[in-house]
Amino acid sequence: MIARFKLISSENKQISLLMRGLALFWLITKLFSYKTWIFEREFPVIAPAEFLQNASANIHFILFIVAIIFLSLVLIFPKKKFVLIFIIVELLSCSLDTVRWQPWEYMYLCIFVVYLFNFNKTNFFFLLVHLLLVSMYVFSGLHKVNRGFLSAVWVEMILHRFLNLSIDTILTYKLFFVGLLIPFTELLAGILLLFTKNKRKITYFLIVVHLIILFLIGPFGLNYNPIVWGWNLAMIFLLIVVYLKPIQGLTPVFLKKNTVWLLLWFGMPVFSFFGMWYQYFSSSLYTGKEKQLYIYISKENKEYQVFSEPSVFTVNQDYYVVNLQNWALKEIKSIPLPENEIYHKISISLKKKLGKDCKKIILYNPQTKEQIVL
Repeated sequence: MIARFKLISSENKQISLLMRGLALFWLITKLFSYKTWIFEREFPVIAPAEFLQNASANIHFILFIVAIIFLSLVLIFPKKKFVLIFIIVELLSCSLDTVRWQPWEYMYLCIFVVYLFNFNKTNFFFLLVHLLLVSMYVFSGLHKVNRGFLSAVWVEMILHRFLNLSIDTILTYKLFFVGLLIPFTELLAGILLLFTKNKRKITYFLIVVHLIILFLIGPFGLNYNPIVWGWNLAMIFLLIVVYLKPIQGLTPVFLKKNTVWLLLWFGMPVFSFFGMWYQYFSSSLYTGKEKQLYIYISKENKEYQVFSEPSVFTVNQDYYVVNLQNWALKEIKSIPLPENEIYHKISISLKKKLGKDCKKIILYNPQTKEQIVL
């Protein structure tokens, strides 16, 4: 009896540590990307439903402040009622703007909801978080198995910009397809995390992977997408805390009671390969296949020029070009969902706002090189 009480007490402390840690990382992320959560900004606010588009700036701001307050309370007192209120407020906030549907937001929300429904089931809680991590590594690896990843991420970002290797060197030493080791390693790590008994050894390897990513995109590397730095630290934190103790095996009872989570994490991401489920809900990140939106704006309109990229091709033109992703990173510290339906909504919003100053908007597919004028 005493031993069981100590075990439960220890597990509760482990959960409390995990929830407090995630609340801290989430809080820092939301504060850093605060413009993602408010209405008053240049980047268009695109609600998923038309009737939500008219929500006032005050509603956006109030939801953001209330979410910050209750997330802070979860950080101090990770109680069920605080978690519940925070989740409701956060979901309401996310329902007002699709750019808030970030991959890190999705992960944090999943874990908080799992905590809410497994408040007194510590074994179920850690097993579910474990399965979420497995899903993330497996599908992240699968989505990177494409030529776009090799060209845009492996060659351009890692070999050329980070390691400063020339194209001649890359071709001479046949380094192009070496990049496939990255997705296959990520995929294998996810599978081993699921099936091996000694999961802690796999977590050590994954922690090193996240440290390498931090070095690559961090301030001492490419200094790119700082919102992801905190997420990588949160992943390291999860790998340490979740696997402090052995994870229990899958049982028929567990599978029956958690079918929804299994479908959400292992079933729905399959549809993302066919454009039937959001990529950001399927761990499709840095894959090189994300479509890009380019906005051509008259030089008479100086409002958005700060978000444009200098280009020799537009020096003698009457317009400048804004890449939507770069604009979002500069202003709101978040990347818009790379989905056709959302790109089309953004296009309509920008045309309405810019009027005659909008020369054209192009949707570019890096895999097929196709350009579509929206």
